[in-house]
Amino acid sequence: MPFDMEKALGELQQKLDQKFTTYEGQLKESGDVSEGIKSDLKKMAEDHDAQLKELSDSVTSVKDDLTGLKQKGVKIEGKAPAKTIGQQFVESDSFKSYRDGQTGKARLEVKNTILGEAGTPQDPVDTLVPYQHMAGIIAGAFRQLRVMDVLPTGQATGNTIHYTRELSWSNGAAETAEGAQKPEATLTFEDATAPVRTIAHFLKVSKQVMDDAPMLQSYIDQRMRHGVNQRAETQVIAGNGTSPNLSGLTTTGNHTDLTVVTADNDLDAANRAKYQVIGADFMADMYVMNPADWGRIERTKTGISGDDSYLAGGDNAISYLANGMQPLLWGLPVLLSNSMTAGQFLCLARDATMFWNRQGTVVEIFDQNEDDVEKNLLTIRAEMRGAFTVFRPAAVIHGALPDAA
Repeated sequence: MPFDMEKALGELQQKLDQKFTTYEGQLKESGDVSEGIKSDLKKMAEDHDAQLKELSDSVTSVKDDLTGLKQKGVKIEGKAPAKTIGQQFVESDSFKSYRDGQTGKARLEVKNTILGEAGTPQDPVDTLVPYQHMAGIIAGAFRQLRVMDVLPTGQATGNTIHYTRELSWSNGAAETAEGAQKPEATLTFEDATAPVRTIAHFLKVSKQVMDDAPMLQSYIDQRMRHGVNQRAETQVIAGNGTSPNLSGLTTTGNHTDLTVVTADNDLDAANRAKYQVIGADFMADMYVMNPADWGRIERTKTGISGDDSYLAGGDNAISYLANGMQPLLWGLPVLLSNSMTAGQFLCLARDATMFWNRQGTVVEIFDQNEDDVEKNLLTIRAEMRGAFTVFRPAAVIHGALPDAA
């Protein structure tokens, strides 16, 4: 049977504690300790030190293994066991002086005040009371994505969407006398293209972490997908059209500028945008605004002397549906997006646009990338491919909010 160093050390420690109790008793009764007890203590302390050294040497490889795990990102939790009275006595400076013949007595004052805190300043520790661990991961912020949810979506079958849209139309229909020349209408078209673009990002994690924390994979999958979809919404609203960007709603050529009227406030500008869409023979469906701008509009007061009430609610320009969950402005839903530049807004007919999916958002894991195999790393990639088209720029009104300045 192999020698059990830890068991032998424990037995020696137990004897040492018993001997120390006898030592303390004699010291309290007579102020001195018998030579036999002194000799036993000294011998046991020397054996204790020798076995401690042997035990320390035997776990060197284990420490090396733990260090390697920590370097690979594996969290090692644990705490040192509490020392017994005998161990505290043997390791005290007082006993070491006695053992080395520098003093004739060794005394140790044991403080037995039990505390649940330590350090300076004191904070709770888990020596006696274990920490309460919450399961799972506390998620970070996931931006609310709503614009992409309401726009029409089609399926792309190639790497470019080509379409023909009406450029101009002049209605020539009129009452015509018998035998007179009929009036002529004019209609022109233009070709337009929207290239399919790729939106992607990647993340590296250690294989050990993914193996040891299965919930982490689900969280990373969710976070990576959301990151791609968030960027897609930003591109649909504000992409500048220069490769590799999509051409978004606020890009020149994809909208009609708001007709500005001096002295208009935010509510006036929004109302004019709605009727500018209707004036182009389209039906306005929604506004898109930055949350900060909408908050400012909600805080608008009636302006009536002695009346501090807000315009929001009631029969005013601002109202709500679903117990306040869906704001309405001039009867149209307001979609809030941080992707919309502050101080600007859109009013549009939803069927004037379409997002084309060539490849939906996909998350994949690779272990053969660069030197990942050597480092036990995994590369996680999320990407999508899609195109965005604006069929009717006259049905998309873009402008500035006057009160934002």
